Amino acid sequence: MRRLAWLLLLASPAATEEVDLDKARVRVRALESEIEAMVARVAPAVGAITNHGVLFDPKTGKVAVRPRGQGSGLLVTPDGLMLTNVHVVSGAGYITVALPDGRSYPAIIHADTSKGMVKGDIALLKLRGRDRFPFVDWKKGDTKHLSPGSFVFAMGNPYGNAADGTPVVTMGIVSGKGRAAAETGYLYVDAIQTDAEINPGNSGGPLFNLKGHFLGINGLMASRQGRSNSGVGFAIPVDQVRLFMKQLLKGDGKDVGYGFHGLRVASTRDESGAVIQHVERASPADKAGLKRDDVIIKAKGKRIRNRTEFVNIVGRLPEKAVVALTFRRGRNVRTAKFKLISFAKWKTAMGLDKPNQPLSLAERGYLGAEFEARRKGLYLTRIVPGAAADRADLLKEDRIVQVNESRVEGTKDLVDVLALLPAGTEVTVVYFRGDRKHTVKLVLSEVTEAAGIDE
Repeated sequence: MRRLAWLLLLASPAATEEVDLDKARVRVRALESEIEAMVARVAPAVGAITNHGVLFDPKTGKVAVRPRGQGSGLLVTPDGLMLTNVHVVSGAGYITVALPDGRSYPAIIHADTSKGMVKGDIALLKLRGRDRFPFVDWKKGDTKHLSPGSFVFAMGNPYGNAADGTPVVTMGIVSGKGRAAAETGYLYVDAIQTDAEINPGNSGGPLFNLKGHFLGINGLMASRQGRSNSGVGFAIPVDQVRLFMKQLLKGDGKDVGYGFHGLRVASTRDESGAVIQHVERASPADKAGLKRDDVIIKAKGKRIRNRTEFVNIVGRLPEKAVVALTFRRGRNVRTAKFKLISFAKWKTAMGLDKPNQPLSLAERGYLGAEFEARRKGLYLTRIVPGAAADRADLLKEDRIVQVNESRVEGTKDLVDVLALLPAGTEVTVVYFRGDRKHTVKLVLSEVTEAAGIDE
Protein backbone atom coordinates (compact mmCIF):
# COMPACT_ATOMS: atom_id res chain seq x y z
CA MET A 1 0.00 0.00 0.00
CA ARG A 2 3.06 2.24 0.31
CA ARG A 3 3.19 2.31 -3.50
CA LEU A 4 -0.37 3.71 -3.61
CA ALA A 5 0.42 6.36 -1.05
CA TRP A 6 3.42 7.65 -2.99
CA LEU A 7 1.50 7.67 -6.27
CA LEU A 8 -1.34 9.67 -4.76
CA LEU A 9 1.03 12.12 -3.07
CA LEU A 10 2.94 12.70 -6.28
CA ALA A 11 -0.31 13.18 -8.18
CA SER A 12 -1.43 15.89 -5.75
CA PRO A 13 -1.47 19.38 -7.34
CA ALA A 14 0.31 20.66 -4.23
CA ALA A 15 3.11 18.09 -4.42
CA THR A 16 5.63 20.71 -5.49
CA GLU A 17 4.54 23.17 -2.82
CA GLU A 18 2.76 21.89 0.28
CA VAL A 19 1.29 18.39 0.35
CA ASP A 20 -2.18 18.23 1.80
CA LEU A 21 -1.61 15.12 3.89
CA ASP A 22 -5.18 14.91 5.18
CA LYS A 23 -6.62 14.81 1.65
CA ALA A 24 -3.96 12.32 0.57
CA ARG A 25 -4.79 10.05 3.50
CA VAL A 26 -8.49 10.17 2.60
CA ARG A 27 -7.73 9.24 -1.00
CA VAL A 28 -5.42 6.41 0.03
CA ARG A 29 -7.96 5.05 2.49
CA ALA A 30 -10.74 5.21 -0.12
CA LEU A 31 -8.60 3.20 -2.53
CA GLU A 32 -7.66 0.76 0.24
CA SER A 33 -11.34 0.22 0.96
CA GLU A 34 -12.05 -0.42 -2.71
CA ILE A 35 -9.24 -3.00 -2.87
CA GLU A 36 -10.34 -4.66 0.38
CA ALA A 37 -13.92 -4.94 -0.91
CA MET A 38 -12.73 -6.44 -4.19
CA VAL A 39 -10.55 -9.01 -2.41
CA ALA A 40 -13.40 -9.96 -0.08
CA ARG A 41 -15.68 -10.59 -3.09
CA VAL A 42 -13.33 -12.83 -5.08
CA ALA A 43 -11.23 -14.54 -2.38
CA PRO A 44 -13.80 -17.28 -1.58
CA ALA A 45 -13.30 -18.64 -5.12
CA VAL A 46 -9.48 -18.83 -4.93
CA GLY A 47 -8.05 -22.19 -3.86
CA ALA A 48 -4.72 -23.61 -2.70
CA ILE A 49 -3.97 -26.77 -4.69
CA THR A 50 -1.83 -29.65 -3.44
CA ASN A 51 -0.56 -32.23 -5.92
CA HIS A 52 -0.04 -35.55 -4.11
CA GLY A 53 1.99 -38.52 -5.24
CA VAL A 54 0.83 -42.04 -4.43
CA LEU A 55 3.44 -44.43 -2.99
CA PHE A 56 3.05 -48.21 -2.96
CA ASP A 57 5.16 -50.69 -1.00
CA PRO A 58 5.05 -54.03 -2.91
CA LYS A 59 6.33 -55.90 0.14
CA THR A 60 3.56 -54.79 2.48
CA GLY A 61 0.80 -53.59 0.13
CA LYS A 62 0.80 -50.28 2.01
CA VAL A 63 -0.37 -47.26 0.01
CA ALA A 64 0.69 -43.77 1.08
CA VAL A 65 -0.10 -40.31 -0.27
CA ARG A 66 2.58 -37.64 -0.05
CA PRO A 67 2.48 -33.98 -1.17
CA ARG A 68 4.72 -33.41 -4.19
CA GLY A 69 3.80 -29.89 -5.33
CA GLN A 70 1.59 -26.89 -4.65
CA GLY A 71 -0.24 -24.31 -6.70
CA SER A 72 -3.35 -22.18 -6.94
CA GLY A 73 -6.62 -22.05 -8.85
CA LEU A 74 -9.85 -20.12 -9.42
CA LEU A 75 -13.36 -21.55 -9.25
CA VAL A 76 -15.24 -20.43 -12.36
CA THR A 77 -18.56 -22.33 -12.11
CA PRO A 78 -20.90 -23.05 -9.18
CA ASP A 79 -20.57 -26.82 -9.71
CA GLY A 80 -16.88 -26.77 -8.78
CA LEU A 81 -14.87 -26.32 -11.98
CA MET A 82 -11.55 -24.61 -11.24
CA LEU A 83 -9.01 -23.14 -13.68
CA THR A 84 -5.32 -23.70 -12.97
CA ASN A 85 -2.08 -24.61 -14.77
CA VAL A 86 -1.30 -28.00 -16.27
CA HIS A 87 2.12 -27.98 -14.63
CA VAL A 88 0.51 -27.59 -11.19
CA VAL A 89 -1.42 -30.87 -11.46
CA SER A 90 0.64 -32.85 -13.99
CA GLY A 91 1.46 -36.34 -12.81
CA ALA A 92 -0.74 -36.10 -9.74
CA GLY A 93 -1.98 -39.28 -8.15
CA TYR A 94 -4.36 -37.31 -5.95
CA ILE A 95 -5.36 -33.64 -5.82
CA THR A 96 -6.79 -31.60 -2.95
CA VAL A 97 -7.90 -27.96 -2.91
CA ALA A 98 -8.14 -25.86 0.27
CA LEU A 99 -10.69 -23.02 0.15
CA PRO A 100 -11.18 -20.02 2.45
CA ASP A 101 -14.17 -21.80 4.04
CA GLY A 102 -11.58 -23.84 5.98
CA ARG A 103 -12.28 -27.11 4.17
CA SER A 104 -10.16 -29.18 1.81
CA TYR A 105 -11.86 -30.74 -1.21
CA PRO A 106 -10.73 -33.64 -3.42
CA ALA A 107 -10.41 -32.82 -7.11
CA ILE A 108 -9.78 -34.53 -10.43
CA ILE A 109 -8.46 -33.22 -13.74
CA HIS A 110 -11.56 -32.49 -15.85
CA ALA A 111 -9.64 -31.48 -18.99
CA ASP A 112 -6.45 -29.67 -20.02
CA THR A 113 -4.61 -28.24 -23.03
CA SER A 114 -1.53 -30.45 -22.92
CA LYS A 115 -2.23 -32.38 -26.12
CA GLY A 116 -0.62 -30.07 -28.68
CA MET A 117 2.83 -30.19 -30.28
CA VAL A 118 3.84 -27.86 -27.46
CA LYS A 119 1.94 -28.27 -24.21
CA GLY A 120 -0.56 -25.60 -23.30
CA ASP A 121 -0.66 -24.71 -19.60
CA ILE A 122 -4.42 -24.39 -19.02
CA ALA A 123 -6.14 -27.06 -16.90
CA LEU A 124 -9.67 -27.38 -15.54
CA LEU A 125 -10.24 -29.28 -12.28
CA LYS A 126 -13.50 -30.66 -10.90
CA LEU A 127 -13.90 -30.26 -7.12
CA ARG A 128 -16.16 -32.58 -5.13
CA GLY A 129 -17.77 -32.46 -1.72
CA ARG A 130 -20.13 -29.50 -1.98
CA ASP A 131 -23.38 -28.80 -3.86
CA ARG A 132 -22.56 -25.19 -4.76
CA PHE A 133 -19.19 -23.48 -4.77
CA PRO A 134 -18.34 -19.78 -4.75
CA PHE A 135 -17.08 -18.71 -8.17
CA VAL A 136 -15.96 -15.82 -10.34
CA ASP A 137 -17.62 -15.50 -13.75
CA TRP A 138 -14.82 -16.02 -16.29
CA LYS A 139 -17.02 -14.61 -19.07
CA LYS A 140 -16.78 -11.10 -17.60
CA GLY A 141 -13.01 -11.03 -17.94
CA ASP A 142 -11.48 -8.92 -20.71
CA THR A 143 -7.97 -7.63 -21.37
CA LYS A 144 -8.75 -5.38 -24.35
CA HIS A 145 -8.62 -2.27 -22.19
CA LEU A 146 -5.66 -3.46 -20.13
CA SER A 147 -2.55 -1.33 -20.69
CA PRO A 148 0.98 -1.04 -19.29
CA GLY A 149 0.59 0.71 -15.95
CA SER A 150 -2.85 -0.75 -15.13
CA PHE A 151 -3.16 -1.97 -11.53
CA VAL A 152 -3.47 -5.75 -11.17
CA PHE A 153 -3.73 -8.16 -8.23
CA ALA A 154 -2.36 -11.72 -8.07
CA MET A 155 -3.96 -14.15 -5.62
CA GLY A 156 -2.87 -17.61 -4.62
CA ASN A 157 -0.72 -19.89 -2.53
CA PRO A 158 2.92 -18.72 -2.74
CA TYR A 159 5.36 -21.08 -1.00
CA GLY A 160 2.37 -22.89 0.53
CA ASN A 161 1.53 -19.88 2.71
CA ALA A 162 -2.16 -20.22 1.85
CA ALA A 163 -2.37 -23.89 2.76
CA ASP A 164 -5.18 -23.02 5.20
CA GLY A 165 -7.23 -21.84 2.21
CA THR A 166 -6.87 -18.08 2.79
CA PRO A 167 -5.28 -16.69 -0.39
CA VAL A 168 -2.29 -14.36 -0.38
CA VAL A 169 -2.75 -11.12 -2.34
CA THR A 170 0.01 -9.20 -4.13
CA MET A 171 -0.38 -5.98 -6.07
CA GLY A 172 1.44 -4.62 -9.10
CA ILE A 173 1.02 -3.16 -12.54
CA VAL A 174 0.87 -4.51 -16.06
CA SER A 175 4.43 -4.31 -17.37
CA GLY A 176 3.56 -5.37 -20.91
CA LYS A 177 1.22 -7.36 -23.15
CA GLY A 178 1.78 -9.78 -25.99
CA ARG A 179 4.76 -11.46 -24.36
CA ALA A 180 6.05 -14.87 -25.44
CA ALA A 181 8.05 -17.12 -23.14
CA ALA A 182 9.10 -20.78 -23.19
CA GLU A 183 11.17 -21.37 -20.07
CA THR A 184 9.01 -24.19 -18.74
CA GLY A 185 8.31 -26.42 -21.74
CA TYR A 186 4.74 -25.08 -21.78
CA LEU A 187 3.35 -22.65 -24.34
CA TYR A 188 3.14 -19.02 -23.19
CA VAL A 189 2.18 -16.68 -26.03
CA ASP A 190 0.39 -13.33 -26.07
CA ALA A 191 0.89 -13.33 -22.28
CA ILE A 192 0.41 -10.52 -19.76
CA GLN A 193 3.63 -9.45 -18.05
CA THR A 194 3.31 -8.06 -14.53
CA ASP A 195 5.47 -7.05 -11.59
CA ALA A 196 2.84 -8.29 -9.12
CA GLU A 197 4.77 -10.95 -7.22
CA ILE A 198 4.27 -14.44 -8.67
CA ASN A 199 6.26 -16.99 -6.69
CA PRO A 200 6.32 -20.82 -6.55
CA GLY A 201 2.81 -21.82 -5.47
CA ASN A 202 1.16 -18.87 -7.24
CA SER A 203 1.02 -20.85 -10.47
CA GLY A 204 -2.56 -21.44 -11.60
CA GLY A 205 -3.94 -18.60 -9.51
CA PRO A 206 -5.93 -15.65 -10.88
CA LEU A 207 -4.91 -12.16 -11.90
CA PHE A 208 -7.62 -9.55 -11.21
CA ASN A 209 -8.20 -5.90 -11.92
CA LEU A 210 -9.49 -3.41 -9.36
CA LYS A 211 -13.11 -4.34 -10.19
CA GLY A 212 -12.44 -8.00 -9.44
CA HIS A 213 -12.68 -9.05 -13.07
CA PHE A 214 -10.66 -12.13 -13.97
CA LEU A 215 -7.79 -11.14 -16.29
CA GLY A 216 -5.75 -14.31 -16.58
CA ILE A 217 -4.02 -17.35 -15.06
CA ASN A 218 -0.68 -16.67 -13.37
CA GLY A 219 1.75 -19.32 -14.44
CA LEU A 220 5.30 -18.29 -15.11
CA MET A 221 7.93 -16.24 -13.34
CA ALA A 222 11.37 -15.20 -14.51
CA SER A 223 14.17 -15.31 -11.99
CA ARG A 224 17.94 -15.35 -12.12
CA GLN A 225 18.30 -15.76 -8.36
CA GLY A 226 16.69 -19.11 -7.67
CA ARG A 227 12.99 -19.85 -7.41
CA SER A 228 11.79 -16.42 -6.32
CA ASN A 229 10.12 -13.54 -8.11
CA SER A 230 12.31 -10.91 -9.75
CA GLY A 231 9.48 -8.60 -10.80
CA VAL A 232 8.87 -10.42 -14.09
CA GLY A 233 5.80 -12.67 -14.05
CA PHE A 234 3.51 -13.87 -16.83
CA ALA A 235 -0.19 -14.73 -16.97
CA ILE A 236 -2.20 -16.48 -19.69
CA PRO A 237 -4.83 -13.85 -20.64
CA VAL A 238 -8.50 -14.70 -20.15
CA ASP A 239 -9.12 -13.91 -23.82
CA GLN A 240 -6.90 -16.87 -24.70
CA VAL A 241 -8.47 -19.07 -22.03
CA ARG A 242 -11.88 -18.28 -23.51
CA LEU A 243 -10.85 -19.85 -26.85
CA PHE A 244 -10.56 -23.25 -25.14
CA MET A 245 -13.36 -23.13 -22.58
CA LYS A 246 -16.01 -24.79 -24.76
CA GLN A 247 -13.78 -27.85 -25.20
CA LEU A 248 -12.52 -27.80 -21.61
CA LEU A 249 -16.02 -27.60 -20.13
CA LYS A 250 -17.04 -30.73 -22.04
CA GLY A 251 -14.36 -32.75 -20.28
CA ASP A 252 -15.11 -35.71 -22.52
CA GLY A 253 -11.57 -37.01 -22.64
CA LYS A 254 -10.92 -35.84 -26.21
CA ASP A 255 -7.71 -34.04 -27.04
CA VAL A 256 -7.76 -30.35 -26.21
CA GLY A 257 -4.75 -28.57 -27.58
CA TYR A 258 -3.38 -25.58 -29.37
CA GLY A 259 -3.81 -25.95 -33.11
CA PHE A 260 -1.01 -27.35 -35.28
CA HIS A 261 -0.02 -25.45 -38.44
CA GLY A 262 3.32 -27.03 -39.30
CA LEU A 263 5.41 -23.86 -39.60
CA ARG A 264 8.70 -22.90 -38.01
CA VAL A 265 9.46 -19.21 -38.47
CA ALA A 266 12.06 -16.60 -37.53
CA SER A 267 12.15 -12.82 -37.55
CA THR A 268 13.52 -11.15 -40.67
CA ARG A 269 16.62 -9.05 -40.11
CA ASP A 270 14.79 -5.82 -40.91
CA GLU A 271 11.73 -6.74 -38.79
CA SER A 272 9.52 -6.69 -41.88
CA GLY A 273 7.90 -10.07 -41.28
CA ALA A 274 8.32 -13.68 -40.16
CA VAL A 275 10.33 -15.80 -42.57
CA ILE A 276 9.43 -19.47 -42.88
CA GLN A 277 12.36 -21.74 -42.04
CA HIS A 278 10.59 -25.08 -42.25
CA VAL A 279 7.20 -26.50 -43.33
CA GLU A 280 6.20 -29.90 -42.00
CA ARG A 281 5.15 -32.30 -44.75
CA ALA A 282 1.37 -32.79 -45.11
CA SER A 283 0.68 -30.13 -42.45
CA PRO A 284 -2.10 -27.53 -42.93
CA ALA A 285 0.49 -24.95 -44.01
CA ASP A 286 2.05 -27.38 -46.49
CA LYS A 287 -1.33 -28.20 -48.02
CA ALA A 288 -2.06 -24.46 -48.33
CA GLY A 289 1.06 -24.07 -50.48
CA LEU A 290 3.40 -22.25 -48.09
CA LYS A 291 7.12 -22.79 -48.66
CA ARG A 292 10.49 -22.22 -47.04
CA ASP A 293 11.69 -18.58 -47.35
CA ASP A 294 8.16 -17.18 -47.76
CA VAL A 295 7.85 -14.09 -45.55
CA ILE A 296 4.60 -13.77 -43.60
CA ILE A 297 3.49 -10.13 -43.36
CA LYS A 298 -0.09 -10.52 -42.10
CA ALA A 299 -1.98 -13.10 -40.00
CA LYS A 300 -5.74 -12.91 -39.45
CA GLY A 301 -5.65 -9.37 -40.84
CA LYS A 302 -2.98 -8.10 -38.43
CA ARG A 303 0.46 -6.84 -39.43
CA ILE A 304 3.36 -9.22 -38.72
CA ARG A 305 6.82 -7.75 -38.25
CA ASN A 306 8.62 -10.57 -36.45
CA ARG A 307 8.39 -14.09 -35.05
CA THR A 308 6.88 -12.99 -31.73
CA GLU A 309 3.96 -11.22 -33.41
CA PHE A 310 3.28 -14.32 -35.54
CA VAL A 311 3.37 -16.61 -32.50
CA ASN A 312 1.14 -14.29 -30.46
CA ILE A 313 -1.57 -14.32 -33.13
CA VAL A 314 -1.41 -17.85 -34.56
CA GLY A 315 0.21 -19.73 -31.67
CA ARG A 316 -2.64 -18.90 -29.28
CA LEU A 317 -5.37 -20.52 -31.42
CA PRO A 318 -7.04 -23.89 -30.78
CA GLU A 319 -7.44 -26.65 -33.32
CA LYS A 320 -10.16 -26.06 -35.99
CA ALA A 321 -9.44 -22.31 -35.99
CA VAL A 322 -9.10 -20.85 -39.50
CA VAL A 323 -5.92 -18.89 -40.24
CA ALA A 324 -5.60 -16.43 -43.13
CA LEU A 325 -2.05 -15.36 -44.02
CA THR A 326 -0.59 -12.79 -46.38
CA PHE A 327 3.00 -13.47 -47.40
CA ARG A 328 5.75 -12.43 -49.79
CA ARG A 329 7.33 -14.89 -52.17
CA GLY A 330 10.11 -13.06 -53.94
CA ARG A 331 8.53 -9.86 -55.26
CA ASN A 332 4.99 -11.22 -55.25
CA VAL A 333 2.45 -10.88 -52.43
CA ARG A 334 0.17 -13.89 -51.98
CA THR A 335 -2.49 -15.16 -49.57
CA ALA A 336 -3.24 -18.55 -48.04
CA LYS A 337 -5.95 -19.88 -45.75
CA PHE A 338 -6.01 -23.11 -43.77
CA LYS A 339 -7.63 -24.74 -40.74
CA LEU A 340 -5.53 -25.75 -37.75
CA ILE A 341 -5.66 -29.43 -36.80
CA SER A 342 -4.69 -31.42 -33.73
CA PHE A 343 -1.05 -32.40 -33.53
CA ALA A 344 -2.10 -35.96 -32.66
CA LYS A 345 -4.15 -36.19 -35.87
CA TRP A 346 -1.18 -35.07 -37.98
CA LYS A 347 1.15 -37.51 -36.21
CA THR A 348 -1.26 -40.37 -36.91
CA ALA A 349 -1.52 -39.40 -40.58
CA MET A 350 2.28 -39.31 -40.83
CA GLY A 351 2.75 -42.60 -38.98
CA LEU A 352 4.71 -40.89 -36.22
CA ASP A 353 2.60 -42.31 -33.40
CA LYS A 354 3.60 -45.91 -33.99
CA PRO A 355 5.12 -47.68 -30.96
CA ASN A 356 8.88 -47.30 -30.68
CA GLN A 357 8.98 -44.85 -33.58
CA PRO A 358 11.91 -42.47 -32.90
CA LEU A 359 10.92 -38.82 -33.01
CA SER A 360 12.69 -36.24 -35.11
CA LEU A 361 15.51 -34.33 -33.44
CA ALA A 362 13.27 -31.24 -33.37
CA GLU A 363 10.41 -33.09 -31.65
CA ARG A 364 12.11 -35.22 -29.06
CA GLY A 365 12.67 -34.18 -25.46
CA TYR A 366 16.06 -33.56 -23.84
CA LEU A 367 17.51 -33.62 -20.35
CA GLY A 368 19.43 -30.43 -21.03
CA ALA A 369 22.65 -32.09 -19.87
CA GLU A 370 25.80 -33.59 -21.34
CA PHE A 371 26.89 -37.04 -20.18
CA GLU A 372 29.75 -39.52 -20.27
CA ALA A 373 29.88 -43.30 -19.98
CA ARG A 374 32.36 -44.54 -17.40
CA ARG A 375 33.14 -47.86 -15.77
CA LYS A 376 30.39 -47.49 -13.13
CA GLY A 377 27.76 -46.06 -15.44
CA LEU A 378 26.52 -42.85 -17.11
CA TYR A 379 27.58 -39.59 -15.43
CA LEU A 380 26.37 -36.06 -16.07
CA THR A 381 29.26 -33.79 -17.04
CA ARG A 382 27.45 -30.49 -17.76
CA ILE A 383 24.05 -29.04 -16.84
CA VAL A 384 22.43 -26.48 -19.15
CA PRO A 385 21.12 -23.57 -17.02
CA GLY A 386 17.33 -23.36 -17.00
CA ALA A 387 16.75 -26.65 -18.83
CA ALA A 388 15.09 -29.84 -17.56
CA ALA A 389 18.00 -31.27 -15.56
CA ASP A 390 18.72 -27.88 -13.99
CA ARG A 391 15.06 -27.38 -12.98
CA ALA A 392 15.11 -30.82 -11.34
CA ASP A 393 18.26 -29.87 -9.38
CA LEU A 394 20.44 -32.51 -11.03
CA LEU A 395 24.19 -31.81 -10.70
CA LYS A 396 27.45 -32.63 -12.45
CA GLU A 397 28.73 -36.11 -11.51
CA ASP A 398 25.24 -37.46 -10.76
CA ARG A 399 25.03 -41.01 -12.13
CA ILE A 400 21.84 -41.80 -14.10
CA VAL A 401 20.64 -45.39 -13.69
CA GLN A 402 17.03 -45.35 -14.88
CA VAL A 403 14.53 -43.27 -16.92
CA ASN A 404 10.92 -44.31 -16.38
CA GLU A 405 11.04 -48.12 -16.52
CA SER A 406 14.18 -48.35 -18.67
CA ARG A 407 17.55 -49.24 -17.14
CA VAL A 408 20.38 -46.88 -18.15
CA GLU A 409 23.93 -48.23 -18.21
CA GLY A 410 25.45 -46.28 -21.10
CA THR A 411 24.86 -43.43 -23.53
CA LYS A 412 22.93 -45.60 -26.03
CA ASP A 413 20.43 -46.64 -23.35
CA LEU A 414 19.63 -43.01 -22.51
CA VAL A 415 19.52 -41.82 -26.13
CA ASP A 416 17.21 -44.68 -27.15
CA VAL A 417 14.76 -43.89 -24.34
CA LEU A 418 14.65 -40.13 -25.02
CA ALA A 419 14.29 -40.66 -28.77
CA LEU A 420 10.75 -41.93 -28.14
CA LEU A 421 9.65 -39.08 -25.85
CA PRO A 422 8.54 -35.65 -27.13
CA ALA A 423 9.52 -32.38 -25.48
CA GLY A 424 7.18 -31.58 -22.60
CA THR A 425 6.91 -35.22 -21.47
CA GLU A 426 7.20 -35.79 -17.73
CA VAL A 427 9.66 -38.57 -16.92
CA THR A 428 10.97 -40.17 -13.74
CA VAL A 429 14.75 -40.24 -13.41
CA VAL A 430 16.59 -42.42 -10.90
CA TYR A 431 20.16 -41.39 -10.14
CA PHE A 432 22.97 -41.67 -7.61
CA ARG A 433 24.69 -38.71 -5.99
CA GLY A 434 27.70 -40.26 -4.40
CA ASP A 435 26.39 -43.39 -2.68
CA ARG A 436 22.85 -42.07 -2.20
CA LYS A 437 20.04 -42.99 -4.56
CA HIS A 438 17.49 -40.36 -5.58
CA THR A 439 14.36 -40.17 -7.73
CA VAL A 440 13.08 -37.02 -9.43
CA LYS A 441 10.35 -36.14 -11.91
CA LEU A 442 11.18 -33.67 -14.63
CA VAL A 443 9.64 -32.30 -17.82
CA LEU A 444 11.87 -32.86 -20.86
CA SER A 445 13.19 -29.74 -22.58
CA GLU A 446 12.76 -28.65 -26.16
CA VAL A 447 15.86 -28.78 -28.34
CA THR A 448 16.45 -25.00 -28.17
CA GLU A 449 16.23 -24.96 -24.39
CA ALA A 450 18.51 -27.98 -24.11
CA ALA A 451 21.03 -26.24 -26.34
CA GLY A 452 20.96 -23.14 -24.14
CA ILE A 453 19.50 -20.99 -26.91
CA ASP A 454 17.50 -17.98 -25.68
CA GLU A 455 14.72 -17.40 -28.20
